[in-house]
Amino acid sequence: MQNNWWEDLARITQQCADIGDYTRFYETLKTVYGPTHQIQSPLRSSDRQQLLSEKPDILTLWVEHFNTLFSTDRSVQDAALHRIPLLPLIEELDDPPTLEETITAIGQLKSHKAAGIDGIPPEIWKKGGVVLHGKLHELLVCCWEQGNLPQYLRDAVVITLYKNKGGKSDCSNYRGITLLSMAGKVLARILLSRLVSTIAEENLPESQCGFRSNRGTTDMVFVLRQLQEKCREQNKGLYITFVDLTKVFDTVSRTGLWRILERLGCPPKFLQMVIKLHQNQQGHVRLNGDVSEPFPISNGVKQGCVLAPNLFSIFFSKMIEQATKDLAAEDGVYVRYRLDGSLFNLRRLQDHTKTQ
Repeated sequence: MQNNWWEDLARITQQCADIGDYTRFYETLKTVYGPTHQIQSPLRSSDRQQLLSEKPDILTLWVEHFNTLFSTDRSVQDAALHRIPLLPLIEELDDPPTLEETITAIGQLKSHKAAGIDGIPPEIWKKGGVVLHGKLHELLVCCWEQGNLPQYLRDAVVITLYKNKGGKSDCSNYRGITLLSMAGKVLARILLSRLVSTIAEENLPESQCGFRSNRGTTDMVFVLRQLQEKCREQNKGLYITFVDLTKVFDTVSRTGLWRILERLGCPPKFLQMVIKLHQNQQGHVRLNGDVSEPFPISNGVKQGCVLAPNLFSIFFSKMIEQATKDLAAEDGVYVRYRLDGSLFNLRRLQDHTKTQ
């Protein structure tokens, strides 16, 4: 009987691997090998003088580390913000979330993801049915009309993951993974859907392919190849800079971001909900089941939030736009493009010696 059990488990594991069902694949592996036990390595104190091995001391150290990381003041010059054109308000963004938007956002939640501070996994919301979906919709509409959010929709649980490089005793060699409330993620997805269809598509440049549908690295590789070819044809020098932005989401000035969104046409209520998802946010470090005291998260876009990549793209693109606005037109290589596929005028390419 024991052999049959092992054979069945091996067969199921192989089937999961063959069809790409990696969730069940790893579940069967855990059945074979048992649960993994995380061993916390000692961490070096902030003054680098001692190694901390007791859990309370390590939790306190993590709070200090993330408090410094997430609470550094960032600022944007007012002159740069004033140079951004003031666009008309997009009034329809102020409409309260509809039930259809709420249900669509719930369906977009990814299954088998860790729950946030409220402990409710995505499967509860996705399988909760009409009644639960309706209650969540009522909550979001109430928050929208009052212009405020419950604290648990903003707060985050932070767990640490070793980057597999550098010493394990150094906090900077760990990545903070932020776990958010699923209800807050539903609201963020509603805001994202509206933001992408209006503000983002109208204001992001063609050169920005990150975090946008139907665009990707392949497009940028093509552009780079074109630049190389044209520079060789025109006998021009080409200098390429690859910038690795460190902790980019943490470097965004929230005050600057809100003012940029306002100038791009975000109406008051919509902007207020985006702000409330970030304002007075608190984090809690979780370590082997224990949770730390809260610490403030006051800078950058919200880690782990679906809004974060697009908010960063808007902020970064507008800053780059203002920084390069005064460059001379003859600087660089002009690349022509058309979206209808008709780049050349074929009549001009016809043989003029052709006889009728």
